[in-house]
Amino acid sequence: MSRAFRIWPVLLATAVTAQADPPVRVISLAPNLTDIVLHLGAGESLAAVTPFCAAPEDVPRVAGGLQPEAETILAIGPDLVLASVLTPAPTLRQLHHLGIRTETLATGSLEQIRTATARLAGIFGKKATQDPPPEGHEVTQTAVLLFGADTAYSAGSGTHAHEILEAAGLQNLAAEASGPWPQLGEEFLLAADPDVIIVADYGAAKKEAVIALLRGHPLRKHWKAVREGRVVVFPARAFSIPGPAALQAGQTLRDEMEKL
Repeated sequence: MSRAFRIWPVLLATAVTAQADPPVRVISLAPNLTDIVLHLGAGESLAAVTPFCAAPEDVPRVAGGLQPEAETILAIGPDLVLASVLTPAPTLRQLHHLGIRTETLATGSLEQIRTATARLAGIFGKKATQDPPPEGHEVTQTAVLLFGADTAYSAGSGTHAHEILEAAGLQNLAAEASGPWPQLGEEFLLAADPDVIIVADYGAAKKEAVIALLRGHPLRKHWKAVREGRVVVFPARAFSIPGPAALQAGQTLRDEMEKL
């Protein structure tokens, strides 16, 4: 599967009245919501998560992954289900009919991630400690985000990843492309000639190896940023999963930029 398809979709918002007591058996059907639950220190409440969630190994994984059936969920006996846009509508209707509380939160922007975190903090009776929204910075450099040095998948406007670049004081050239998660053409990239390349890495790639890969490409070796070594290798999780890591990524990326 292409790394571009590891990006999790925006979730929809559903207002649900908070219960007086924090839930003790929670099923999370979205990796970013699992991240928020763990970030809040409420991991002990997780009764099950998807196979794609970065949860402790002793937390059971839901059969069916992002699209489990209601019967599978019911068998686990949750008192709260955190659902995603990929959760089948019939499943959600069945859960509602069975009286199983379902909470769905919007996380398509950094502000929505903050709001979702605060919402879950209230549900779990936790204190949400969050950094304030980043201050605006003068944009002096252009940049392109690539999900891997050997791909052309990027993030355009309307995504939290785009907001991270803006928070770092960068002009995201992929915002000119169509769609929120475009695959950029090599001709476009060559003409754009960004000042900085941000490579979202899914492993533990070294900057030297990433630059060597880019310099070995017949077209990308001509980019100004590649010639000058102005490449930042950054954990892909912040860009691909709209969770807690995304909220700190702007300032962290800005700090990395100062090292170039």
